[in-house]
Amino acid sequence: MTAGYGAGHLDHDEPLELRRLRAHEEFADAGSRRALDGLDPVPGWRCLELGGGTGSVGRWLARRCAPGEVVVTDLDTTLLPTDVANLTPLRHDVLHDDFPAASFDLVHARALLEHLPDRAAALARMVGWTAPGGWVCVDATLRITPPGGSRTAFHRCLEGLSRLASGRMGADIGWATGLPLMLAEAGLVEVGVLCTPGVVGSTGNATSLVRVSLAQFGPLLREHDLVSDDDISDCLALLDDPGHADLPFLLISAWGRRPRP
Repeated sequence: MTAGYGAGHLDHDEPLELRRLRAHEEFADAGSRRALDGLDPVPGWRCLELGGGTGSVGRWLARRCAPGEVVVTDLDTTLLPTDVANLTPLRHDVLHDDFPAASFDLVHARALLEHLPDRAAALARMVGWTAPGGWVCVDATLRITPPGGSRTAFHRCLEGLSRLASGRMGADIGWATGLPLMLAEAGLVEVGVLCTPGVVGSTGNATSLVRVSLAQFGPLLREHDLVSDDDISDCLALLDDPGHADLPFLLISAWGRRPRP
């Protein structure tokens, strides 16, 4: 496996990566916002958004907490917004680059920790950057295994994508169920969880994500014999079928408060 995030297959200069990130926002933004909204952010909060992607959550936080400052980080900042007065894009590696202790009222990360080799260390750093009384919130995607195994081309393609993510890309796609315990073990209190379904179908919020993922990673799936050409074409046909519906993902949003002294 090539070192680094996504073994290089999720780099921002990949031709379809921007489309994939937009499709992921279509699936995940509503759940992230519901979770963050439940923490009651107020004007003046200092917020940190780690692994900001194209900055959709950062923009929302900047509007919600204005005139408070929002710092949005990524390994590659080229897709982050530069047109929001109270939002600062910053190149940053959560495992190696630091912030002053207790700098933020809210620290949020989505689709980040499952890609890291030492999630506990990253979370400990996030807690350290959070002011006493402030919140840490983490979103991660959980793949749902269908009952009865991979019965359709859609299931086989999702299994292939999952094996590619967990193997070559080094992501842990089942880790999200451990989030609440991990937050508690990091010393946070008032831990809570929200689950947002990712539905595939004619009006599904995850349909575009599956479609663009197959377009982006189809050559890798074939190269490693994870799916056949027929499976991919049949899966795409199912995505276009108004009679098809499935539940391949959950977005797990979990949060906790750093105790006051």
